[in-house]
Formats: sequence, C-alpha cells, structure tokens
Amino acid sequence: MPELPEVEVIRRGLAPLLVGRRFLAVQVGDKRLRQQSSPQELRRWVPGRRLDNLRRRGKYLLFDLEGGVTLLIHLGMTGRLLAGPPLSPPLPHVHLVFQMDGGLDLVFQDIRRFGQALVFPPGVAPPPLARVGAEPFSRKVTPAWLAEQARGRSRPIKNFLLDARILAGIGNIYACEILLAAGLHPATPAARLTLEDWGRVLAETRRILKLAIKKGGTTVANYLNSKGEAGLFQLELLAYGRANEPCRCGATIHRLVQAGRSTFFCPVCQPRRD
Repeated sequence: MPELPEVEVIRRGLAPLLVGRRFLAVQVGDKRLRQQSSPQELRRWVPGRRLDNLRRRGKYLLFDLEGGVTLLIHLGMTGRLLAGPPLSPPLPHVHLVFQMDGGLDLVFQDIRRFGQALVFPPGVAPPPLARVGAEPFSRKVTPAWLAEQARGRSRPIKNFLLDARILAGIGNIYACEILLAAGLHPATPAARLTLEDWGRVLAETRRILKLAIKKGGTTVANYLNSKGEAGLFQLELLAYGRANEPCRCGATIHRLVQAGRSTFFCPVCQPRRD
C-alpha cells in the first residue's frame, strides 16, 4: 500500500500538470472501487470545474475544485494515478478517467479495487479525514506530544506507529525502518518509551520520510509515480523484507508477526527491554 512518501511523490508530480486545468468529463468503468461516488455524483460536481489546489492529508489526495468541491482519492493497495495524453489502447483495470483541458487525462488504475474516489459538495468536509491523525512533519508533533499519546497504552511501539489516528501516513515499511534507525525493539510497549526514545523516533521518522520522498518512494510491488516510474527507496531499506539477511551490524535480520503484519528487526541493534 502506498504510504506517505509515495502519496506525496504522486502529489508533487501531478500538481504542476493539473493545477489550473479544468475538468471536462468523467468516464466511469464498469467495476466500482471499494468506495466510490456514484457516476451521477461525479458527473454533477466535477466536470466544468477548475482544479485550484492539490493537497495531501496522510495517505489521502485532496483535489480542491473551484466552488468548494473536494475530490478525495485514496490509492488503496494497488491504485495508481497516471496523467498524460489519452492512451490507445487503454490500460487495463482502469476505473475512472478524468478528461481535462489541454488534451490531458488523469487515469485511476487499480487492480484490486481497494481504492477510494469520493466527491464532496461545497461545505461538506470529507468524513474520512476526521479519522486522520497528525502529520509527522507538523510542529505540534514533539517528543512530549508523542509520549502523551502513548501514555497508558500497552500496545507495542510498532502498532502505535501504524495507528493513523495518531500519526498520519506511516505504514509497515517505514515503521520497520524507523524502529531500526531508532534502536527500538518493535514489541516494546509504547508507554515504556522515554522522552529520549521519542526524540529518536521523531527524528528518524522525519529523516526517513524525507529521504523516501527524495528517492521517489518505495516500489516493492505495484507502486508507480504519476509518470509510471518506480521509486528507488527500496534500495535504501535496511530492515523491511530482509529476513535472514545480514543487518548493517553483521547480525541477522529477524521477522515476527504483529497484528497480522510482518515486522523485520535486528535483535542486536534493537534489543528487547525486559
């Protein structure tokens, strides 16, 4: 699933191409996404409107259309947004095509159809955003703030980082990398971290997310940017997907399952706290 860096890379790629252009029409495929506004709603609120801004909130892309209309898109697990001239023959697994002025198409392709494309009229705040936590780069996110959010929580730090209601946009890949860099075992209860621990977590979170954005995101399976290009941060991964391979310290990377997801860690760089 695309995480914060991948969604931000897509936003930065699309914004210069799309902002200021006008939507002309919407083509809707036969198969719906997991959450998708009806064809009637999409055609009522999108065509004829100029795109004034393109924002990111957590893993969501927000297309701010003139007149206060918001088009919210989530890429799900395998979604892609590609912008360019109309393709012939068309791509497979395309669910939405937004035709824009200047001969440009914005294509939403999603093999598994877990993505979302929802339109909200003027004055209606997108409900999914109410469940999105703080942005990792927000000034309000400090070591003390993180410690307060973790107070009384017995769940592991790995699960804490994955909770999008607290911190937005961090998924499995980056949580593994952050904890290795911070030297914290993924099973450590979040409430037991010290203020110094939280300082390392925050510093490494911001450093790793910035580097991943700079590298164009991480392509492990399906992710491509808005030009159809793979990211390069997977070449920088030190923990994720490297079970039984050597850590940078020479020890062997281990794998465990937490909340149904694989966690990769180094038992030497990330010792357990008894």
